[in-house]
Amino acid sequence: MAEPAIKKNLLYKLSVLAAAISAYFFIPGVQEFIVTGITYLKLRDFDHLRQLILSHGMWAPFISIALMALQSLVPLVPGLAITLTNAWIFGWHYGALYSWLGALIGAMLDFGIARWYGRPVAERFVEARYLTIADNFFNKHGTFAVFITRLTPIVPFKVVSYSAGLTAIPLSHFIIATGLGQTPAIILYSILGQDLIHNFRPVLAITTLLILISILLYYFRDIIERRFFSNKD
Repeated sequence: MAEPAIKKNLLYKLSVLAAAISAYFFIPGVQEFIVTGITYLKLRDFDHLRQLILSHGMWAPFISIALMALQSLVPLVPGLAITLTNAWIFGWHYGALYSWLGALIGAMLDFGIARWYGRPVAERFVEARYLTIADNFFNKHGTFAVFITRLTPIVPFKVVSYSAGLTAIPLSHFIIATGLGQTPAIILYSILGQDLIHNFRPVLAITTLLILISILLYYFRDIIERRFFSNKD
């Protein structure tokens, strides 16, 4: 009974992977959109990102969400660029919402890839040494580790997501911790981004503040874990 189930599960995973690859190569416009979007994100080219998003008219919000989700899958692509761009285009209220949704979707994709396909595939996206460091932290602190690393902008978003997918943390706990943990940074960066797209001093100040808050939370982690994160994951 177990062997047919394993084969069926493997076939399902391979089918999803084949569908994603086929969409990239054979659906018109998909490959161009992904390559162009990633290029602008890597270059932090806010002007062209803005043009790319607005060129899709009424679909612009969905494009911004897709770009935010996409950046989480690609190494060395900063999510901050799309967060600031979204705020610049849509204002901080809607910009923050679209960035939050895109980041959450991207995190779930990363988490799912690691959990479905395992460490060998995760190491194609994140260096093994970073996965090992994150593994130790997550295995020790569980859901709280996800929450506190989401608060810290200097911890790469994708490292947290892929690493968490390799642990026993339930998906539901991961989603809640990610959704809550990423909220302060996205809101603060969005408020700044609508007016200060080319001024990174306030961005640096907020990043420093969030790092200090994260350090403080980590210092009192035992009390916080017992009160809010005493889970069975």
